[in-house]
Amino acid sequence: MKTFIKLSSRDENQRGAQGTGGSRGKRAFTLIELLVVIAIIAILAAMLLPALSRAKTRAQQTSCINNMRQIGISLVMYVGDYNQYPGCLSVVRGFYYVWPPRLLKYMGDNRKAFSCPAALPESAWDTNINKTLGANAPTGGFDPYGISERSRFSLGMNDWGLSISHRPQLGLGGDIDGGWYQGPVKDTMVVSPSQMIALGDVPAQKNPALIFFNANMDPTDPSPGHTEWPSNRHNRRTDLLFTDGHVESPIRNEVIDPKVNNIWRRRWNNDNQFHNEIMWTINPIWANQQDM
Repeated sequence: MKTFIKLSSRDENQRGAQGTGGSRGKRAFTLIELLVVIAIIAILAAMLLPALSRAKTRAQQTSCINNMRQIGISLVMYVGDYNQYPGCLSVVRGFYYVWPPRLLKYMGDNRKAFSCPAALPESAWDTNINKTLGANAPTGGFDPYGISERSRFSLGMNDWGLSISHRPQLGLGGDIDGGWYQGPVKDTMVVSPSQMIALGDVPAQKNPALIFFNANMDPTDPSPGHTEWPSNRHNRRTDLLFTDGHVESPIRNEVIDPKVNNIWRRRWNNDNQFHNEIMWTINPIWANQQDM
Protein backbone atom coordinates (compact mmCIF):
# COMPACT_ATOMS: atom_id res chain seq x y z
CA MET A 1 0.00 0.00 0.00
CA LYS A 2 1.45 3.28 -1.10
CA THR A 3 1.43 6.24 1.16
CA PHE A 4 1.13 9.72 -0.32
CA ILE A 5 2.49 12.61 1.67
CA LYS A 6 1.31 16.04 0.65
CA LEU A 7 3.89 18.75 0.94
CA SER A 8 2.94 22.13 2.22
CA SER A 9 3.37 25.14 -0.04
CA ARG A 10 6.27 26.22 2.13
CA ASP A 11 8.00 22.88 1.59
CA GLU A 12 7.42 23.15 -2.16
CA ASN A 13 9.02 26.59 -2.29
CA GLN A 14 12.04 25.35 -0.39
CA ARG A 15 12.31 22.31 -2.62
CA GLY A 16 12.07 24.45 -5.74
CA ALA A 17 14.78 26.75 -4.50
CA GLN A 18 17.04 23.81 -3.68
CA GLY A 19 16.31 22.07 -6.98
CA THR A 20 17.16 25.01 -9.20
CA GLY A 21 20.24 25.85 -7.28
CA GLY A 22 22.07 29.01 -8.56
CA SER A 23 20.03 29.22 -11.76
CA ARG A 24 17.57 31.55 -10.02
CA GLY A 25 20.39 33.87 -8.79
CA LYS A 26 22.40 36.54 -10.69
CA ARG A 27 24.90 35.20 -13.23
CA ALA A 28 28.24 37.06 -13.60
CA PHE A 29 29.78 38.06 -16.95
CA THR A 30 32.28 35.66 -18.40
CA LEU A 31 35.66 36.99 -19.46
CA ILE A 32 34.75 36.60 -23.13
CA GLU A 33 31.53 38.56 -22.70
CA LEU A 34 33.37 41.32 -20.88
CA LEU A 35 35.97 41.55 -23.65
CA VAL A 36 33.22 41.75 -26.27
CA VAL A 37 31.56 44.64 -24.41
CA ILE A 38 34.87 46.46 -24.11
CA ALA A 39 35.54 45.94 -27.82
CA ILE A 40 32.12 47.36 -28.73
CA ILE A 41 32.70 50.40 -26.52
CA ALA A 42 36.12 50.93 -28.14
CA ILE A 43 34.60 50.75 -31.63
CA LEU A 44 31.88 53.24 -30.72
CA ALA A 45 34.44 55.58 -29.18
CA ALA A 46 36.62 55.37 -32.31
CA MET A 47 33.60 56.28 -34.42
CA LEU A 48 32.59 59.14 -32.11
CA LEU A 49 35.97 60.83 -31.52
CA PRO A 50 36.47 62.11 -35.09
CA ALA A 51 32.99 63.64 -35.00
CA LEU A 52 33.78 65.33 -31.69
CA SER A 53 37.09 66.55 -33.08
CA ARG A 54 35.37 68.03 -36.14
CA ALA A 55 32.78 69.69 -33.92
CA LYS A 56 35.53 71.21 -31.78
CA THR A 57 37.35 72.43 -34.88
CA ARG A 58 34.20 74.05 -36.25
CA ALA A 59 33.50 75.70 -32.91
CA GLN A 60 37.03 77.13 -32.78
CA GLN A 61 36.73 78.50 -36.29
CA THR A 62 33.35 80.06 -35.47
CA SER A 63 34.92 81.72 -32.44
CA CYS A 64 37.83 82.95 -34.59
CA ILE A 65 35.43 84.44 -37.13
CA ASN A 66 33.48 86.16 -34.35
CA ASN A 67 36.72 87.65 -32.99
CA MET A 68 37.59 88.96 -36.44
CA ARG A 69 34.16 90.51 -36.83
CA GLN A 70 34.70 92.38 -33.58
CA ILE A 71 38.05 93.61 -34.86
CA GLY A 72 36.34 94.52 -38.13
CA ILE A 73 33.88 96.74 -36.28
CA SER A 74 36.76 98.44 -34.44
CA LEU A 75 38.61 98.93 -37.75
CA VAL A 76 35.58 100.57 -39.36
CA MET A 77 35.19 102.82 -36.30
CA TYR A 78 38.89 103.77 -36.40
CA VAL A 79 38.69 104.68 -40.09
CA GLY A 80 35.52 106.64 -39.41
CA ASP A 81 37.31 108.69 -36.74
CA TYR A 82 40.62 109.27 -38.53
CA ASN A 83 39.74 108.80 -42.23
CA GLN A 84 42.77 106.53 -42.53
CA TYR A 85 43.90 103.05 -41.56
CA PRO A 86 45.94 102.48 -38.39
CA GLY A 87 49.16 101.42 -40.08
CA CYS A 88 51.14 98.44 -38.93
CA LEU A 89 54.60 98.92 -37.46
CA SER A 90 56.75 101.53 -35.76
CA VAL A 91 60.52 101.17 -36.18
CA VAL A 92 62.01 104.22 -34.42
CA ARG A 93 62.75 102.45 -31.09
CA GLY A 94 62.83 98.91 -32.34
CA PHE A 95 59.95 97.10 -33.98
CA TYR A 96 56.59 97.74 -32.34
CA TYR A 97 53.23 96.78 -33.86
CA VAL A 98 50.76 99.64 -33.52
CA TRP A 99 47.63 98.21 -35.13
CA PRO A 100 46.57 96.00 -32.16
CA PRO A 101 46.75 98.75 -29.49
CA ARG A 102 45.17 101.31 -31.81
CA LEU A 103 42.16 99.06 -32.38
CA LEU A 104 42.06 97.76 -28.80
CA LYS A 105 40.58 101.00 -27.44
CA TYR A 106 37.51 100.45 -29.62
CA MET A 107 36.99 96.96 -28.18
CA GLY A 108 36.75 97.66 -24.48
CA ASP A 109 40.32 96.41 -23.91
CA ASN A 110 39.28 92.89 -24.94
CA ARG A 111 42.69 91.41 -25.73
CA LYS A 112 41.24 87.90 -26.03
CA ALA A 113 39.66 88.82 -29.35
CA PHE A 114 43.13 89.35 -30.84
CA SER A 115 43.94 85.66 -31.06
CA CYS A 116 42.64 82.61 -32.86
CA PRO A 117 41.18 79.96 -30.49
CA ALA A 118 42.57 77.21 -32.73
CA ALA A 119 46.11 78.59 -32.59
CA LEU A 120 48.85 77.76 -30.13
CA PRO A 121 47.70 79.06 -26.69
CA GLU A 122 51.08 80.76 -26.23
CA SER A 123 50.19 83.14 -29.06
CA ALA A 124 47.53 84.93 -27.00
CA TRP A 125 47.91 88.63 -26.23
CA ASP A 126 48.42 87.70 -22.59
CA THR A 127 51.69 88.21 -20.72
CA ASN A 128 50.89 85.32 -18.36
CA ILE A 129 50.86 82.87 -21.28
CA ASN A 130 52.84 84.44 -24.10
CA LYS A 131 56.42 85.01 -22.93
CA THR A 132 57.51 86.48 -26.28
CA LEU A 133 55.61 89.72 -25.68
CA GLY A 134 57.29 92.99 -24.72
CA ALA A 135 58.70 95.85 -26.82
CA ASN A 136 59.82 99.46 -26.62
CA ALA A 137 56.87 101.75 -27.30
CA PRO A 138 57.43 104.48 -29.93
CA THR A 139 56.34 107.12 -27.42
CA GLY A 140 58.97 105.95 -24.90
CA GLY A 141 59.17 103.34 -22.18
CA PHE A 142 58.86 99.58 -22.28
CA ASP A 143 55.46 98.06 -22.95
CA PRO A 144 55.13 94.53 -21.50
CA TYR A 145 52.21 93.93 -23.88
CA GLY A 146 54.16 95.31 -26.83
CA ILE A 147 54.35 93.12 -29.92
CA SER A 148 57.73 93.04 -31.65
CA GLU A 149 58.99 91.30 -34.77
CA ARG A 150 59.91 88.33 -32.54
CA SER A 151 56.61 88.11 -30.68
CA ARG A 152 54.34 85.12 -31.26
CA PHE A 153 50.93 86.17 -32.55
CA SER A 154 48.09 84.44 -34.40
CA LEU A 155 46.67 87.41 -36.36
CA GLY A 156 48.46 89.57 -38.89
CA MET A 157 47.65 92.75 -40.82
CA ASN A 158 47.98 93.11 -44.57
CA ASP A 159 50.49 95.93 -44.35
CA TRP A 160 52.34 96.00 -47.70
CA GLY A 161 50.04 94.07 -50.04
CA LEU A 162 52.01 92.08 -52.61
CA SER A 163 55.20 94.13 -52.34
CA ILE A 164 57.01 96.20 -49.73
CA SER A 165 58.92 98.12 -52.38
CA HIS A 166 56.01 99.15 -54.59
CA ARG A 167 55.30 102.85 -54.93
CA PRO A 168 52.66 103.81 -53.97
CA GLN A 169 52.14 101.27 -51.21
CA LEU A 170 49.67 98.51 -51.96
CA GLY A 171 48.55 97.35 -48.51
CA LEU A 172 46.79 99.07 -45.63
CA GLY A 173 49.89 100.89 -44.48
CA GLY A 174 53.21 99.37 -43.50
CA ASP A 175 55.69 101.28 -41.34
CA ILE A 176 54.35 104.42 -39.71
CA ASP A 177 57.83 105.95 -39.43
CA GLY A 178 61.39 105.29 -40.59
CA GLY A 179 62.84 104.87 -44.08
CA TRP A 180 60.00 102.76 -45.52
CA TYR A 181 57.28 105.16 -44.44
CA GLN A 182 55.06 106.32 -47.31
CA GLY A 183 52.43 108.14 -45.31
CA PRO A 184 49.10 106.86 -44.04
CA VAL A 185 46.66 104.92 -46.20
CA LYS A 186 43.55 107.08 -46.45
CA ASP A 187 40.13 105.49 -46.60
CA THR A 188 39.73 106.84 -50.14
CA MET A 189 42.81 104.91 -51.28
CA VAL A 190 41.04 101.57 -50.83
CA VAL A 191 39.22 101.24 -54.14
CA SER A 192 37.00 98.29 -53.15
CA PRO A 193 36.66 97.78 -49.36
CA SER A 194 34.65 94.56 -49.79
CA GLN A 195 37.54 93.07 -51.81
CA MET A 196 40.51 94.33 -49.76
CA ILE A 197 42.09 91.97 -47.21
CA ALA A 198 42.63 93.74 -43.90
CA LEU A 199 43.97 90.99 -41.64
CA GLY A 200 43.73 87.28 -40.99
CA ASP A 201 45.10 84.12 -39.41
CA VAL A 202 48.87 83.67 -39.40
CA PRO A 203 50.90 80.66 -38.16
CA ALA A 204 51.89 80.78 -34.49
CA GLN A 205 55.14 78.82 -34.41
CA LYS A 206 56.10 77.01 -31.20
CA ASN A 207 59.80 77.55 -31.85
CA PRO A 208 60.65 81.22 -31.07
CA ALA A 209 63.58 81.08 -33.51
CA LEU A 210 61.11 80.69 -36.39
CA ILE A 211 59.02 83.74 -35.46
CA PHE A 212 59.58 86.69 -37.79
CA PHE A 213 57.17 89.65 -38.11
CA ASN A 214 54.31 87.46 -36.94
CA ALA A 215 51.72 90.27 -36.60
CA ASN A 216 51.67 91.22 -40.25
CA MET A 217 50.53 89.14 -43.20
CA ASP A 218 52.39 88.66 -46.47
CA PRO A 219 51.65 85.96 -49.10
CA THR A 220 55.19 86.26 -50.46
CA ASP A 221 56.91 85.47 -47.14
CA PRO A 222 60.02 83.30 -47.81
CA SER A 223 61.16 82.91 -44.17
CA PRO A 224 61.76 79.39 -42.75
CA GLY A 225 58.78 79.64 -40.38
CA HIS A 226 56.50 81.40 -42.93
CA THR A 227 54.95 83.26 -39.99
CA GLU A 228 53.66 86.04 -42.27
CA TRP A 229 51.63 83.66 -44.44
CA PRO A 230 47.91 83.29 -43.91
CA SER A 231 47.48 80.18 -41.78
CA ASN A 232 45.69 77.00 -42.87
CA ARG A 233 44.85 75.70 -39.39
CA HIS A 234 41.08 75.68 -40.06
CA ASN A 235 40.99 72.45 -42.04
CA ARG A 236 43.36 73.89 -44.67
CA ARG A 237 41.38 77.13 -44.77
CA THR A 238 42.22 80.58 -43.48
CA ASP A 239 39.95 83.20 -41.92
CA LEU A 240 40.34 86.63 -43.51
CA LEU A 241 38.82 89.95 -42.47
CA PHE A 242 38.11 92.47 -45.22
CA THR A 243 38.14 96.23 -44.81
CA ASP A 244 34.34 96.48 -44.98
CA GLY A 245 34.12 94.21 -41.90
CA HIS A 246 33.04 90.88 -43.44
CA VAL A 247 34.98 87.62 -43.02
CA GLU A 248 35.69 84.84 -45.51
CA SER A 249 37.27 81.39 -45.06
CA PRO A 250 38.89 80.40 -48.37
CA ILE A 251 41.39 77.61 -49.01
CA ARG A 252 44.73 79.00 -47.86
CA ASN A 253 46.83 77.72 -50.75
CA GLU A 254 44.63 79.53 -53.25
CA VAL A 255 45.11 82.77 -51.32
CA ILE A 256 48.92 82.67 -51.41
CA ASP A 257 49.66 81.03 -54.76
CA PRO A 258 50.16 83.61 -57.55
CA LYS A 259 49.43 81.03 -60.26
CA VAL A 260 46.28 79.38 -58.90
CA ASN A 261 43.71 82.14 -58.66
CA ASN A 262 44.35 85.60 -60.09
CA ILE A 263 41.37 86.99 -58.21
CA TRP A 264 43.25 86.72 -54.92
CA ARG A 265 46.18 88.75 -56.23
CA ARG A 266 44.09 91.92 -56.44
CA ARG A 267 42.52 91.34 -53.04
CA TRP A 268 45.88 92.02 -51.42
CA ASN A 269 46.14 95.48 -52.99
CA ASN A 270 44.33 98.69 -52.14
CA ASP A 271 44.09 99.65 -55.83
CA ASN A 272 42.27 96.36 -56.56
CA GLN A 273 44.70 95.55 -59.38
CA PHE A 274 46.32 92.19 -60.15
CA HIS A 275 49.92 93.47 -60.38
CA ASN A 276 51.11 90.50 -62.40
CA GLU A 277 54.54 92.10 -62.59
CA ILE A 278 55.08 91.00 -58.97
CA MET A 279 56.05 87.33 -58.77
CA TRP A 280 57.07 84.93 -56.01
CA THR A 281 57.33 81.18 -55.52
CA ILE A 282 55.56 78.86 -53.10
CA ASN A 283 57.36 76.02 -51.34
CA PRO A 284 54.95 73.05 -51.69
CA ILE A 285 56.36 71.37 -48.57
CA TRP A 286 55.44 74.37 -46.44
CA ALA A 287 52.14 74.92 -48.23
CA ASN A 288 50.92 71.39 -47.46
CA GLN A 289 51.85 71.42 -43.78
CA GLN A 290 49.17 72.01 -41.14
CA ASP A 291 49.84 75.24 -39.25
CA MET A 292 49.45 75.85 -35.54
